[in-house]
Amino acid sequence: MLRNRARYFELIKVLGFTDFKLRFSTSVLGYVWSVLKPLGIFFVLYMVFGTFILRGADPRYKDKLLLGLFIWSYFAEASTAGIQSLLGKSHIIGKIYFPRSIAVLATSLNYFLTFMINLGVVMVFFLIDGVGFTRYSLLFPLYIAEVYMIVLGVSFLLSVTYLRFRDLVEIWTIIITAGFYATPIIYPIEMVAWKYQKLLFLNPITFIVEYSKRVLVEGRILDAAGSATTFLIGNCIIFMESVLVLLIGFLVFRKRAPRAAEYL
Repeated sequence: MLRNRARYFELIKVLGFTDFKLRFSTSVLGYVWSVLKPLGIFFVLYMVFGTFILRGADPRYKDKLLLGLFIWSYFAEASTAGIQSLLGKSHIIGKIYFPRSIAVLATSLNYFLTFMINLGVVMVFFLIDGVGFTRYSLLFPLYIAEVYMIVLGVSFLLSVTYLRFRDLVEIWTIIITAGFYATPIIYPIEMVAWKYQKLLFLNPITFIVEYSKRVLVEGRILDAAGSATTFLIGNCIIFMESVLVLLIGFLVFRKRAPRAAEYL
């Protein structure tokens, strides 16, 4: 049993790193595009919102915008790729037996590697811009783990569904686009009326983006009233949501995956 698990782990690593290399093999700039794309979007949005619309509203607006964009870009790209992970490995699944979950895990590893490298670029940007890291910055890895669990849960849940409903990627693209504007990335959440803020927090990525900005850029956990209660409750909610998404996704995947080959 342990030997099989070690083999499966090795297979996840090989497939994940291979996909990571192949994803940029046909591009002239290679991996650099994974950084240039969100940076290009950041530049456009900052010029429009940071310079002309929200000018002077928040001196750290550009840092928060950059962080939010990289988190959202990872979620959008990794979840979309995760949905197509089984179909993308159909040439292997049809010939060799291995747990179908390995295809999803390998895809998630591929995009997680990109995300971690991109976060290094963000941290360098923060240091240059004078963002001071505090003890609260140590909470940020928790949010990285949570967004990864959400991506993995969505990938498990929708990858088996996509085998039967091939329009799912197009539908997911629309959801991703709507979700971007429903997440406080290009605007401060304080600009939204409180009753609508509650609706925004139904999106789990809102918690992750907001709290990441708070602990990394603002260096605080207290709210305007000087209380940490809301922050602690919010962290409990997002952690439970992340675990729940992963659990539901995996259980649905485990139930439907044995029939995956029928639809490939």
